[in-house]
Amino acid sequence: MKLSNDTAKAVPTKQFFVSMLTRDISLDDAILDLIDNCLDGAMRLANGGDVDYGKHHVKIKLSKDLFSIEDNCGGIPREVAINYAFKMGRDADDKRDADTETIGMYGVGMKRALFKMGTDALVKTRHGEDTFEVHIDSNWLSDKEWRELPIKVPSKAAEMLDYPGTSIVVKDLYPGVAKHFANAAFINDVETAISHHFTMFLQRGLRIELNGRSVKPVRVEVLVSRRKDGPAPYVYQKTIDGVLVSITVGLNTSRQYEGDSDHDEVGDFAGQRNSATAGWTVLCNDRAVIVGDKSRLTGWGDGIPLYHDQFIVITGIIEFRAKDAKKLPVTTTKRALDTSSDVWLESLVKMKEGMRVWISYTNQWKNHPREDQSVYWSDAKPMSLSQAIEAVSPRATKRRGSVALEFDPRKMKGVLPEPKESAPSGRRIVFSRPAEEVRLVSKMLFDDANEKPGIVGDKCFEIQLVKASRVER
Repeated sequence: MKLSNDTAKAVPTKQFFVSMLTRDISLDDAILDLIDNCLDGAMRLANGGDVDYGKHHVKIKLSKDLFSIEDNCGGIPREVAINYAFKMGRDADDKRDADTETIGMYGVGMKRALFKMGTDALVKTRHGEDTFEVHIDSNWLSDKEWRELPIKVPSKAAEMLDYPGTSIVVKDLYPGVAKHFANAAFINDVETAISHHFTMFLQRGLRIELNGRSVKPVRVEVLVSRRKDGPAPYVYQKTIDGVLVSITVGLNTSRQYEGDSDHDEVGDFAGQRNSATAGWTVLCNDRAVIVGDKSRLTGWGDGIPLYHDQFIVITGIIEFRAKDAKKLPVTTTKRALDTSSDVWLESLVKMKEGMRVWISYTNQWKNHPREDQSVYWSDAKPMSLSQAIEAVSPRATKRRGSVALEFDPRKMKGVLPEPKESAPSGRRIVFSRPAEEVRLVSKMLFDDANEKPGIVGDKCFEIQLVKASRVER
């Protein structure tokens, strides 16, 4: 019997591929992926220069009947649409965005988002004067073959886009997706996720609308005095394997969202602190992967104390920047960290070092009135990571033989204020109130009904103490 040489099929079935591709991404992450694509378009439009985000917008609509997103970020070039944009994955020799600090790595973001939502998606784009559309419908999804998608010119002039950009409409939503898109709580969650993940772009002028409402950026800042002997945060900056790592750890402010003017300066040092941004915020190429993490993920409880109420004043910010997105310590969802990466593990050592500065500081001031610090901090301003590094760098040191820049406020005499007297004796106050009452007061004080009861009680006492002190004076 003569044996013949045959071949074995080694391609994934379309049903398996689509199912597995969407299984591990949440619905809100899918929406963020599509916004990421808009930003990538704006960066390509700038052709390596600085992007004027004030000229760009992204408009999103969620309803039980459809999802839509449109932008004015330059659109998709026809060549890119033909060869790359609708391909399921990125080829190893695809060098697009080699000089752009994007965060996409595998070329699945847009497709995964569309497949997650429904079975009918229309992608319409205009690049320059060239307008075309690509339709992905249920027939294509159910077809076993990986047939190429037709690229068509809209048949009616009214269907042309008015400006270079992209519009995506998804219909025939899956039942669970339709329920989420009609749920006000889910829409609020998406708004919060956008305000966190794209805070840096929003602060630079990008306009993102969700169901007609502009999204405000969350403010993640530390207090910095520009005085040579004034209080300043811990700062560290170094390039590790092609990734620029920037770290700052310091005291936070009470300002949370853009436009919060009541606490733009330290002023009332005993004022409300922003627990939402206490802990660690991690940025990758300007995207906030996590905001206000207080777990072992970012070092809490690993060689330093676990996070607790005393540390509500501490905020750490770390940013990773690289033109090769594969070097960033982030997963494909773009909102989870790859904590096994070498760049993350090396950076974590410095993150903990910065945390120890301020853990020691809060230990020193435990049981001392915060007002005792207010004079020393009176000229400190809330600053973002880049602003803090720029302000502190004249005081920082560069290690011999190293490109690292570092400023440790403990090593410069007088930078951190110390209590003048021993701590007054403390008394423990313990009382109980109904859970719903605690939630109600928490919502009023922190705009968060789920703040810890201990923090709510401490804040209530603090408010009354300030009033009592004014009466006493």
